[in-house]
Amino acid sequence: MNKRLNTLPAMGIMIGIVLLAGCADYLDVKPDRSLAIPNTLKDLRAILDGETGRNMNYLFSGDVGSDYYYLSDADFNARNEDARNLYMWHPEAVAEQDWRSAYSKVFDVNVVLGEVDDAARGSLNESDRNHIKGTALFFRGWLFFQLAQLFAPPYDPATVGSLLGIPVRLTANIEAPTVRTSLTETYQQIVEDLESAAALLPATTPVATRPGKAAAHAALARVYLIMGDYESSLQQAEASLALNEALMDFNELSVTANKPILVLNSEVLVHMQLPNGGGGFANTRAKVNPELHASYAEGDLRRKIYFKQNADGSYRFTGDYGTSTTATTPFCGLATDEVYLTKAECLARLGDAFSALETLNTLLASRWEADLFSPYTAEDPDEVLALVVTERHKELAFRGGIRWGDLRRLNKETRFVNKLKRAIDGEMYELQPNDPRYTLLIPQSVIAHTGMEQNSR
Repeated sequence: MNKRLNTLPAMGIMIGIVLLAGCADYLDVKPDRSLAIPNTLKDLRAILDGETGRNMNYLFSGDVGSDYYYLSDADFNARNEDARNLYMWHPEAVAEQDWRSAYSKVFDVNVVLGEVDDAARGSLNESDRNHIKGTALFFRGWLFFQLAQLFAPPYDPATVGSLLGIPVRLTANIEAPTVRTSLTETYQQIVEDLESAAALLPATTPVATRPGKAAAHAALARVYLIMGDYESSLQQAEASLALNEALMDFNELSVTANKPILVLNSEVLVHMQLPNGGGGFANTRAKVNPELHASYAEGDLRRKIYFKQNADGSYRFTGDYGTSTTATTPFCGLATDEVYLTKAECLARLGDAFSALETLNTLLASRWEADLFSPYTAEDPDEVLALVVTERHKELAFRGGIRWGDLRRLNKETRFVNKLKRAIDGEMYELQPNDPRYTLLIPQSVIAHTGMEQNSR
């Protein structure tokens, strides 16, 4: 047992969170009792399963800036200043809530990892110990990855060695300095945590709010995709699908239901959601980008399941895998449909057009009316890749945590660049491909407390 941690009062642990977050607001938060004396495996599991734990309040700022939706002028003006600035890609936009939330979770996880090897088993067993440790490693790696998509520059093998990443906190020791690692070191730690998690986690879990091996492999598949390591991404996608390849048949869903897709459905590998009201995402406000809606052909059931028409003629999103009928806490977890698309993209990029199309068509057959689906046919890997990228945008629209990272990586390829535009109160705002604003500023309170280098503008 880590005696230093065991003797720290709960408020001492919360002060650690204050130092990580650089925000005194945490002094007013009542500590979670499960953090006070974490001396058994049951205590550590409670930290991971708790409300401050893993399945809610994930990072949302990238989704606020993404291109699959828009807000009316009235709804834009009703948002707070931070949300408005993120929506319009203001150079000084801040995402302090995301920073604070993520690093408080990292602190929780580091508490678990510091104690798990020596914690008393109680009524649990060594398999439970491995599951708890694997879960903690999974969420730490995943949190670091999500933070890197917002607060570190896009990964580019040609420049990664010269760029700064994020602070990689590996200890719950509140006296340890907070410094930015290199981008190389940031991704090395992400991969190390997730690979260690995959080795420890069980093949199946009793509830999808706890990750298993399939989720860890799916997470690694996305990380390697962002890194442009398509062979490794393909290997991880195939490892995930070998454990769970389930796809819902949209022909069996109700196209008239307000929420056609069940929470914790067969595709969900690990369930996570964005915070309630994060950025004003509720489908009562967020209107579907007309170009995106027009991209779904007749016979594609996603056109009816994902979208319902509003009274003003616009569309709202109703295809969320989360818990809310109004999508106030959108799903941002990992699911098999994403893994199929990752596998297809990697196969196309590696020159295997036939297998890429076969993988893509397997997914799409479950999304179309059975008697109207016509499989894609093509032989050129570049043509297949373009199809996969288009279908990725359509299938994963409004899926938290994906589109912003995709925009950052795809903008490095001339054929896939996107110039984002938004009209607000009669003025046009733009975000050019590869603009520095694709990397958000680190909160100034953190810069002032730690002296770390700020992102460029």
